[in-house]
Amino acid sequence: MLKVLHSADLHPRDKDFDELKKCLNFLVMVAQSEKIDLSLIAGDTFSLEATNKIDSPVLKLIIETISALADIGPVFIIEGTTSHDGAAPEILQYVKGKYPVHVTTMPEQIYVKQLDVVLTLIPTPTKQFFQTENGIAESNAEIALAMNGLFAGFGAQASEFPTSPHILIGHWNVSGSILPTGQVLTGKDIDIGFDQMMLANPDLIALGHIHKAQQIGDRAFYSGSLYPLNWGENTEHGFYIHELDGHKLIESRFIETPAKKLIRLDHDFTKNDYPPIYEVGSSFEWKDAFVRYDITTWQDEAAKIDKENIRQFFILSGALDADIRIIRIPRETVRSESVLKVNTLREKIKAMADLREETVSESILQKADLLEYGEEKEQVAA
Repeated sequence: MLKVLHSADLHPRDKDFDELKKCLNFLVMVAQSEKIDLSLIAGDTFSLEATNKIDSPVLKLIIETISALADIGPVFIIEGTTSHDGAAPEILQYVKGKYPVHVTTMPEQIYVKQLDVVLTLIPTPTKQFFQTENGIAESNAEIALAMNGLFAGFGAQASEFPTSPHILIGHWNVSGSILPTGQVLTGKDIDIGFDQMMLANPDLIALGHIHKAQQIGDRAFYSGSLYPLNWGENTEHGFYIHELDGHKLIESRFIETPAKKLIRLDHDFTKNDYPPIYEVGSSFEWKDAFVRYDITTWQDEAAKIDKENIRQFFILSGALDADIRIIRIPRETVRSESVLKVNTLREKIKAMADLREETVSESILQKADLLEYGEEKEQVAA
C-alpha cells in the first residue's frame, strides 16, 4: 500500500503569513499522523513576493515545511506558473531532511525504487518543451496537441515497470474543471483533456493550478489551494491523501485545512426592489466567516446606509468580521444613458420627461419636430 500526500498552489505572501503557517503546520501534522510514504507538490510553491526577498518570512516558512515533509518521506515538487514560481523551487532541492527533495523543471519520469512507484513529473507546459516541424510550437492549441506525444511516450516508459503504480503530476488547465467562482473552464490558456492525460496510462493524476479542490474523471484530482487567496475563493481549501495498492487507486481523501472562510455578498438598490440580506438573511451562510458586502446604491441615497449597523448585524449573527463597501452610482449617468439610447429630439424630450415623471404636451413635441426637421416636417405632421 502506497500513501501519497498531494498539495499545490501555496502562493505564499507575507500578508498571509499567519494563515499560511496555520495551514502548513496542519498539513505537516496530518502527514506525520498518516505516516505518508511521499509528498507531491504540484506547482506554484512560491509567489513573486516570496522570491523577491531572500529574507521573506514566508520563504523561510516554505523551506521549514519542505524540510519537515522530507523527514517523513521523499518530496517531489514541480515548477508551476512562471509568473509565480519562476526558477525559485530549484533552491528546495538543497533543503535538508531524512529523505531527498526532488524539484522538476522539465518533463521527466522517475522510478522511485524504495517505494516501487513510477512518477511522471510535468511542470507547466511552455513553448520550450516542444519542437515541431515548423519550429517551436507557438500557439496554446499547438502545445496542447503536442502534449499527446509527451503523455504517450511517458506511458510507454512506465509500462517497463508492469507491477509498479504510475502517478502523473502536472500543473495545467484541464477541460471541464471548475474555478472557485463556479465557472467551468473552457478554452483558456493551454487546455488539456482528461483523455489526453490518460495516454500516459497513469493510476493517479495529481494536479495543481486550479484553486478549487475537485475530482475529474475516475483518477484526476486538483488539490486546490491551502487557504483562500482572495474574496472569490469561497470554497473548501486543503489537500488530498491518496492510497494505492499496485495499480488500483483505493481511496482519495480530501483533508480540509483550518483556513479562514471568506464570504462575498452584494445587493444593488438601483436594480433590485427586494429587501437587502441584512433585513431578511439567515446567519447560516456566514457563520464563522469573514464577510465582504458590496452595496450598490444611488449617490444621493448613499448617506442613508449605516455601514456600522450592517457590520454589527453580520457579527452578531455569527460572522467574525464584515467589510461593508458602498458603490455609488450618479443618477445623471443613468439618465444620460437612457436619453442617449433614443434618436430624435422628440424621443429625447419624452425620455427626459419620463425620468422626471413629467408630462410633455403635444405642442412642445411638435415644436421639437420643427426645430429638428424644419418646415417640411411640420407640414407632413399637419
